[in-house]
Amino acid sequence: MALAVPVEKKKTAARADGHGNGAKRFKNNGARAARAARALRKPAVLPEPAVVATNSTDTTILAAPASVTEKTPNPGEKRQVSFVQLLVFELRVRDAMTSPPITAAATDSLRSIQHLMKAHRISGVPILANDVLAGIVSIEDIINALDGGHINEPAEQWMCRKIVTLRDHFSLVRAVAEFDRHGYGRFPVLDANNRLVGVITRGDITICLMHQLERRAEEAVAKEATLVATRAADEKAHRIVINTDVKSGDFESAGKLSQRIREVLRARGVTPEILRRAAIIAYEAETNIIIHSLGGRITTAIDAIKVRIKATDRGPGIENIDLAMQEGWSTAGPLARELGFGAGMGLPNIKRCADEFVIQSELGGGTRLQAAVFLQKAGTTL
Repeated sequence: MALAVPVEKKKTAARADGHGNGAKRFKNNGARAARAARALRKPAVLPEPAVVATNSTDTTILAAPASVTEKTPNPGEKRQVSFVQLLVFELRVRDAMTSPPITAAATDSLRSIQHLMKAHRISGVPILANDVLAGIVSIEDIINALDGGHINEPAEQWMCRKIVTLRDHFSLVRAVAEFDRHGYGRFPVLDANNRLVGVITRGDITICLMHQLERRAEEAVAKEATLVATRAADEKAHRIVINTDVKSGDFESAGKLSQRIREVLRARGVTPEILRRAAIIAYEAETNIIIHSLGGRITTAIDAIKVRIKATDRGPGIENIDLAMQEGWSTAGPLARELGFGAGMGLPNIKRCADEFVIQSELGGGTRLQAAVFLQKAGTTL
């Protein structure tokens, strides 16, 4: 039998061995390295950590297998998230629950509730007292009532009063966690005013996910068909459409759309004079949205005939369009002026460079501007 050696004595012996047998220690380094390499090549069998489902207020720990063969994770490897997992986070209990729920009164007999379950093919019924959720009767309660001989007694004497409920705004991942936690077959669902608005089961969640997958698949097919048709039409007309969302106050992005238009027109061999006019219209329209609105969108369509630029904003609107079209008139704030914008030349420049120009605006309703430059003629000049 081996004798126990104190830890301190072991450390002392190890240090003495290391200093006293330096040559032997270096000689064995190759063998040690070989053993370490063989150990690294062997797959590590590690117990899988418990899966934790979390939400804002609850955590459910699910059972894990005893062991699993797991490869060493690659730090750069991205974990895959399925579309169903994404749906479970996006959808709400109200999307899957059965509503309105089948209910019974507290004074109804268990016999009548038994018939209610049979008629609707359900296994649990919420019990209301004065339109307030007071309890729940399950199929197990009915079986116990039949065995105990009190099937004709009122539900309020035998119903379960300790009720766990869900809110209609909870995510489905929260609902799944509650099913795993409590092991119930159903949950009554309450709204923000504590009114019973539905009942949800695991089957309801499955059906909801199936319907959502089917609907999303149909939408994807329809969208793909539309894109294919649009792409074919655009290619036939040698047409490019650029959609640009413009944020209020985003001065750093000013000019990016103008640069993109110049690149497209330059690649098509458009004359520099026409190219410059189209770029100026795009630049002035973009900066007007940045300075004077709450944000908007610019749609640029380039085909074989002309460049069409349509700018729509969500802004306060222009009170007096005639005044706004005068050079030098501006309502830009001090920040825009400090950055070199807001000189009052935006709309006049757009009109001067455009072969076609239309502007509409209403107070509180925003501004809609359309301008076009023909590619086959010079039109106005800078």
